[in-house]
Amino acid sequence: MAYFHGTGSEPAWKQMELVALIGLAAVLLRGPIAAAWKTVASRSNERKRHQRDPAARVGKGAGSKINLAALQYANLKLALREHRCRRLPRLLVTGNDAAVSRLLPELEEAGWFDTCDALLLSSKTSNEGQPDTAWLKRLYKLRRRRPVDAVIVVTDGAADLPMPRRGTHPYSIRLARIIEILRYAAPVYVVDVAGMDPTVSSDAPIIVCALPNQADASAIEEALLLLRNQLARRGLDQLTQEDRYPYQARLSQRFDTRSKALAKWTAGLIAGQIAVRGIAFAPYPSGTSTKPEMPGSADLPHWRYLSEAARRQPGKRIGWHPMTVCVGFALVAVGLWFAGMLASGWFNSRDVYAAQQAVTEIGSARNPATRLHALLALQQQIERYEYRTQQHAPLLTRFGLNRDADVLAALWQPYVKASRELLVTPVQQNLEATLVDLGQLQTTTLDDKTSQWALSGRDDLKAYLMLAYPERTEADFLAGRLPHDWSTEARITPGEKQALAERLFKFYAQHLKANPDWKIEPRPELVAGARQTLLAVIGARSAQETLYRGILNGAGNKYPDLTLPSLTAGTDARGLLRSAAAVPGVFTRQAYEGYVADAIDAAATRRDVAADWVLTGSQVAAVTATKSADELRAALTEQYFAEYAAHWQDFMNSLQWESAATLPAAIDQLKLLADARQSPAIALMKSLAYQGGAGVQKTSLSDTLVNKAKDILGKKDDAPNSAKAAPAGPLDAAFGPVLRLAGQPGQAGQGGNNDLSLQRYLDRITALRLRLQQVSIGADADDQARQMAQAMFQGKSSDLADTQAYAQLVAASLGAEWAGMGETLFVRPVAQATQAIVLPAQASLNDVWQRFIMAEWNRIFAGRYPFANTTNDASLPELAQFLRPQGGTIQTFLATQLAGVLELQGDQWMPAAGARGITFDPEFLKTINILQRIGAHMLVQGDPQYRFELKPIATPGLTDTKLTIDGQKLHYYNQRETWNRMTWPASNLQDPGTLLQWQTEKAGTNKNYEYGGRFALLRMIGHGHIVPIDSATVQITWPAVPDTRGPLEESTDAQSGKAPYEIRFLMRSEAGQGVLELLPLRGLKLPQRVFLVGKGGAAVDVPSPAARNAKRGGV
Repeated sequence: MAYFHGTGSEPAWKQMELVALIGLAAVLLRGPIAAAWKTVASRSNERKRHQRDPAARVGKGAGSKINLAALQYANLKLALREHRCRRLPRLLVTGNDAAVSRLLPELEEAGWFDTCDALLLSSKTSNEGQPDTAWLKRLYKLRRRRPVDAVIVVTDGAADLPMPRRGTHPYSIRLARIIEILRYAAPVYVVDVAGMDPTVSSDAPIIVCALPNQADASAIEEALLLLRNQLARRGLDQLTQEDRYPYQARLSQRFDTRSKALAKWTAGLIAGQIAVRGIAFAPYPSGTSTKPEMPGSADLPHWRYLSEAARRQPGKRIGWHPMTVCVGFALVAVGLWFAGMLASGWFNSRDVYAAQQAVTEIGSARNPATRLHALLALQQQIERYEYRTQQHAPLLTRFGLNRDADVLAALWQPYVKASRELLVTPVQQNLEATLVDLGQLQTTTLDDKTSQWALSGRDDLKAYLMLAYPERTEADFLAGRLPHDWSTEARITPGEKQALAERLFKFYAQHLKANPDWKIEPRPELVAGARQTLLAVIGARSAQETLYRGILNGAGNKYPDLTLPSLTAGTDARGLLRSAAAVPGVFTRQAYEGYVADAIDAAATRRDVAADWVLTGSQVAAVTATKSADELRAALTEQYFAEYAAHWQDFMNSLQWESAATLPAAIDQLKLLADARQSPAIALMKSLAYQGGAGVQKTSLSDTLVNKAKDILGKKDDAPNSAKAAPAGPLDAAFGPVLRLAGQPGQAGQGGNNDLSLQRYLDRITALRLRLQQVSIGADADDQARQMAQAMFQGKSSDLADTQAYAQLVAASLGAEWAGMGETLFVRPVAQATQAIVLPAQASLNDVWQRFIMAEWNRIFAGRYPFANTTNDASLPELAQFLRPQGGTIQTFLATQLAGVLELQGDQWMPAAGARGITFDPEFLKTINILQRIGAHMLVQGDPQYRFELKPIATPGLTDTKLTIDGQKLHYYNQRETWNRMTWPASNLQDPGTLLQWQTEKAGTNKNYEYGGRFALLRMIGHGHIVPIDSATVQITWPAVPDTRGPLEESTDAQSGKAPYEIRFLMRSEAGQGVLELLPLRGLKLPQRVFLVGKGGAAVDVPSPAARNAKRGGV
C-alpha cells in the first residue's frame, strides 16, 4: 500500500509498525492455522466412508489389502483425536519383517500401536521389499510438518547380517525411499533383537550404543566394544548378586562375534540424509509366560528412551514445504522492504537536504548576482520535484517515506517571494515606463520609425496584461518577451544575463497560468492610454491583417499540400528531379477557386474584425473600416496572391537535378526530359502554368454574344479582327515569365523574345541527345567527344555550345525570382551532359599545357631569379616572350585553346558565362592573371620596361644618401625633396645593379643593398618594408646599420632592439604598381593543370551565382 500510494498513505512510523505486525503475525499464526486445517479436515464428511464395517469389504486379492489399510488408517485417525495419543512421539518401525512381527505382533495386526511412551507406526512393505507408498503418504497427511519423530530399524540379532556392496544396502534404499515420501529426514535408530528375557520390566536397564554423526564402521565397532566391556564389568559385579539380569551377560558374550558385522552393517545405512543416531539392544517377549500381568514388548523401556532421544535430536524437513516457502517469501519481503525503507530514508534525506540548502541560499544571499543563481538553483529543485510528483518518484525514494508533494509545496513559498522581487518587479517597472511613453505619443504626426516603435509596443502591452491576468497567459510568447524587458542590478556579463533570463522566465511563464495569485496589479490609466495609441497607429491595417489571417485559418486542412510527385502526376520524377519542399494547400488554384475567393468577398462585404483582447479588453468591439468593400477586397486579394507567388517561387527554386556520372546516364536524362508523354519537367511546367492562372476572370457566354453583336453592328472596318489578349490575372506579374515560356495564350507577345519557348528548348535537347548518342555509340567516341569539347573551348559553333547558350538564355528570361528553377530545369541538364563530353578534352588540354607551356617555362626559368632564390637572373626578353599581351606564348594558348570558356575582362581572365560544367584550377587563374597584369604594364610600349619616380624622405641622423639603380643615381643630402624619374631596366644595361650609400653624423660613408644583375632592383625591394600610401604611391623603408658604431650606440641599439636609422623613399608608378608587380614572381611556379577533375574522372561543377542566390532566397 505504501509503495503504490506513497505520501497518500499513513505516516511513516505507522507504516513501519503495520509492516512489522504483518510479518510477526504470519510467523506466529503458522502453527494454529495448520492445526485448524487438520481439525476441519478431520470433521469432513469424507471421513465417514472409513467408519463402515470392514467385514463387508473384506475380499480377496489386492482389493482386500487396500481396504484393510484404509481401515487401519481410519482407526489411527480416530485414535489421534485423543489429546494424549496425539501428543505422543511417532516412531516408524521398519526392518526385518519376521523380527518385527515377533517383537510387536500387535503392530502387525493394527498397523499402529499405542504404548505408554510412543505411538508406534508400521512401515508396510511390498512384495519387493520396498515401503508401501500409499501408507506412507497417508501418514504424511496426518502431520505434514513432522510426519514421524524417528525411524526404528529392527534387526534379528540371531541371524547373520548381509554385507552388501556400497550403494546397494537394501535397508539404506528403503530408508531413502521413506525420507523421500515423508519429505522428512527423521533420526534412525537400529534395534537389534535377540534372545528372550523373562525378567524384562519397565525399570529394566536400557542397553543403547549412542553413535556420533556420520560415524564410520571403525567408530561404530569401537563404540560397540566399549559397550561390551561395560556390560562385562557389570556382569562380574552381579555374580555375587541375584542373577536378575542374565540378558546383559549373554549380550556381552554376543558382542564378541557380532560387533564387527553389526558395525559394518550399520555404517552401510548411513548415506545422504540418513543419520543413524544409535543402536539399541532388546530381547524378544517371553512366549512361555501365561500370566497376563507379565510385561510384553510394548512395555520395554526402550520406547521411552527412543522417544526422548528423538525429541532431543529431531530430524529436518526435506524439500520445499509450502509453509516454508510462504514464510521464506514473507521474510524476504520484510527484509527487502526494510532495506528499501533504509535506502528511501537515505535518498529522501539527501534530497530534502539539497532542497533545504536551496531555500537557505535564496534567503541568505545578499549579492544580486548570488540571489539570481540561488533562484535558478531553487527553480531546478522545483522542476525536479514537480516532475517526480507528476510522473513518478524514483523507486528508491518510495517505501512509504516519500514526501515529494510536501517538499514541493514548501519550495513554492520562497520561490514566489524571490521571483516577484528579482523578476516580476523589474519587468513590471520597465513595462509601465514603456506604456507611459506609448500613451503620451502624439499620433497626429508620426513618421515610419515612430510608427514602427509604437507597433512594437503592442507586445509590451500584451506581456503586461498577461502578468495582470494570468488566465490570458501564452507561455511561449511570455517566455520570449519578458527577457527583453528585464533589468537587474547584478554585475554579470550580457551573455550570462541573457542565459539566466531565458531559463528563469521560461519557467515562470509556464507556471503563471496555473497560479493566478501571482498576478500583478495593473494600472488602468496606462493600459487605456496605450490601447488608444495603438488603435490609432494600427488602424485599418490591423483589421485587414486580422481578416486575412482569419481567411487562411478558415481553410484548415481542406486542401492538401502539393509536392513534387503530386505536381508531376502520371510521370516518375525519380532519377531526374527531387525536392523535399511542398506548397501549402491554401495557396493553390483549387483552394482559391473553391474557398479563398468567396471568403474574401464575404469578408469584404461584412467588414468586421474579430476583437483583439490586447487592444479592446474583454469586450468584443467592431473596428470601423476606413476602406470601401472594393478596396478591402482588392487589398486582401493582392496580399493573398503576393504570398501565393512567394510560396510557388520558393518551391520551384528548391528543385534539384539528379546527378549523372556518365555520358549514357546523362543521355537517358535528356531523353526523359524531352519525352512529350513521360517527361516530369513538362508535367511540372503544365501544373505550374495551371496554378499561375488562378484569379483570371473568365468571360461568360452572354458577354461573348454581346461583344460579337456589337462588332457586327459597328462594322468599323472590313479588316480581319486581330487576336485579343487573354484576360489579365493577378499573378501575371509573378508568373508571367513562366507562362510565356510555357506558351500560354495571350502571353507569347507580351514582351520578351518570341524565340524562347519550352518547346524550342525541348527540340534543342532532343537534337543534342541524338548527337550525344552518335558520339557514345561511335567507334571513335573519345575523339568525337574531344572535338566537340574543343570546339566549345575555342568558341566555335556546335550543338553543345548552342544548346548550352540557349539554355542559359531561357533561364535568364525567367528573371531572378525563378533563377533556381531556371538553373535546375534548363541549365543543369545541359551542363551535366557537357561535363561528360568535356572530360576527355579537359585531360587533353591539361596535357597540352604541361607539354608546350609548362615544360618550356621550366626549361627557360628553372633555377633562375626571381622564380628561384639563386644568383642567376632570368632573361627579360624570354620572359617578355611569354607575357606579351599580343602574340605571347601564354596569350596565344589562351586565345586559341580557351577562347570559348575564358574571356579577358580588363586585365583579368575570367571564366565565360557559357563555361558551365567546366571548373578551372584556381591556381591556374591566379597565375595567368598575375602574368597578364605584369605583361600589360611592363610591355605597354613593346619593350619590357617600367617607368616610376622616387622621392627621398629625410631621416634624423642621416646627412647624405645615394641610391644607384642600373647606373641611375639619386643623391640626397637633406635638401628639399623632389621626385626623380627612373626606369627599370635602364636603357643602358652595361652596369646593371643597385647600391645604397649613406652617411651619418657620427660615421663616414656606409653602403649596403648592393646587388648585381637585371633583377637587382627586385632583390633590393624584397628586403625593404613596403607601406601603401594611396592607389599609386607606396613608401619603401630600408634599415641602415652603420659599419662603425661606438660603445654608446651599441648599448642603445641593444636595449631598443631596433636599427638606429631607416632610409625611406616614396615610389609612384605610371601604371599599376610598377616594379612592385614583379614581387609575386618570386618563387612562382606554373600550375600543372588548367581544369579541375574530381574523383573517378568526374568534372567538378560549381553553380552559378544566380542559382546560389535563388537557393538562399535572395533576389
